Amino acid sequence: MSTASSSVADDLCHCKLPPRICTSKTKDNPGKKFRVCPNSLKPGKKCDYWEWVEEGSAVKTHLEDEIATIKEEVLALKKEVAELRKTARSKRVKISCNLL
Repeated sequence: MSTASSSVADDLCHCKLPPRICTSKTKDNPGKKFRVCPNSLKPGKKCDYWEWVEEGSAVKTHLEDEIATIKEEVLALKKEVAELRKTARSKRVKISCNLL
C-alpha cells in the first residue's frame, strides 16, 4: 500500500507516536484515508497500529488547528495595521496643520 498524502492525527499509536493519516492508492481502495504508525512506514521499524478513517468523520488534525489559529492571528494583525495606518494618517494631518 502506498500513500499520497499524510498529516498528524490527535490519538497515539502503540509506539506512543501520533499516527499519520495517509491516502490509499490501491486498486481496491483508491483515495480512502487510513491511520498508520509512522514507524510502520520506515524500513525495519514496525507497529501494528492501522485503521481506516471513516468517511464523513470530522478528522481535524493538529496542523489544521494550527492553521486556523494562525489565520485568526493574521486577521487580527491586519485589523491592527489598518487602525495604526488610520491613526498615522490623522496625526500627519495634525502635524502638517501645525506647521502652517
